[in-house]
Amino acid sequence: MSKSNLKEVKEKLLAERDLLIEKLKGNDLSIDDAETPDPVDLAVRNYSKNVMLAVSENESKQLTLIDEALLRIEDDEYGTCQNCEKDINPKRLAAIPWARYCLDCQELLEKGLLDED
Repeated sequence: MSKSNLKEVKEKLLAERDLLIEKLKGNDLSIDDAETPDPVDLAVRNYSKNVMLAVSENESKQLTLIDEALLRIEDDEYGTCQNCEKDINPKRLAAIPWARYCLDCQELLEKGLLDED
């Protein structure tokens, strides 16, 4: 991958990282049970809190993947599958710039046949 392409990818990753950090900062997960004595309202608020926690967890995982991709750029390892060490398809990287695996290895991971590091 050329240096100009890597610079563009790095900028895209940094922009996505900043966006995720802002989202995570804005998530207010506090619930004051005294404010909603109605059990139905409390149940709805608790459900909303659980959904927000799940979203925050996914965003935190994505943030970790972005940070790892930025490190791979610095270490000249970006675009190489972390399992089979083949080049990751550029179309895959364009869609998911933090991808760690080629399509074949990603499929193995999703089937549970590949251990994540």
